[in-house]
Amino acid sequence: MFIETYYDDRAAVSGSTSEPTIPYPELSGEELTVWRKYLPIRNLHSRFNTVTIPGAVITEIERAKKATGLFDRVEIWSRTDDPMAVGVMSEEKPRYFSIVRWGDAELTLEQVKKRLRIEQGMLWLTSVGGILFCLAVILALVTYGG
Repeated sequence: MFIETYYDDRAAVSGSTSEPTIPYPELSGEELTVWRKYLPIRNLHSRFNTVTIPGAVITEIERAKKATGLFDRVEIWSRTDDPMAVGVMSEEKPRYFSIVRWGDAELTLEQVKKRLRIEQGMLWLTSVGGILFCLAVILALVTYGG
């Protein structure tokens, strides 16, 4: 099973500014948009079936909750066999941070974008195919007086 943690030790120890340092990368812009589309199912960590979460992942989620103290909640974004834990700071404009990803799919952001394009294309082809089939049936009924 694939497990990728995003904790950055360097960010955790550097903190010379008055604003607390968050040792996890922030999801924003295109990256946030892509992950939200690819991982559409959202559950609070406390409501997610912990039987399906490996021990190393639970440990990382607990570290994120304790170490930063900044996340208002941890969500599990998922699709079949490819979940990601995301720390959420609920401000006026919520901020999202990658904590850990695990599952069967070790995909890069570019691979995820490609999968989403393929899925969108398949959806379009299926829609067009269904419409064409219906039109052919209607034409056959009109032509042959069904």
